[in-house]
Amino acid sequence: MKKVLAMLTLLALVLSLAACGGGGSKASSESSASVESGEKQSVDAELEKLKELYDGTWINQDPYDGPFTMEVLSTTGIQMTYEASGSHICDLFYSADDLTNISVSMGGGISLGKYSIDTETGILTHKPTDTDIYTYVKE
Repeated sequence: MKKVLAMLTLLALVLSLAACGGGGSKASSESSASVESGEKQSVDAELEKLKELYDGTWINQDPYDGPFTMEVLSTTGIQMTYEASGSHICDLFYSADDLTNISVSMGGGISLGKYSIDTETGILTHKPTDTDIYTYVKE
């Protein structure tokens, strides 16, 4: 009888520990789900801000350089369309702290240069090289 009572007590202890462990892992998964949700919201907000800043047709203030259209596809990709050469899907690089400065590269690591936008004036500055600078306004 003592052995049966001891076995039942041991069984009750094992079941209660298992129940606590299950609750703990559930809380852990809920916690990681909330972190993932926060990260997704951050990425969505970043994407919306990039689109707000860069999507549109840009007209060069120098009449010798034609306009181009920029469309942000994702936080890592952008489509640029030029009248002379058509559309190009490019890689987009930036710091999450400063979305007003981006670098754009075509496949194979061919850099198209750096772009920055002045949020007060709306002027987009493109530096394809260290010496060349072009400025654009949104149409």
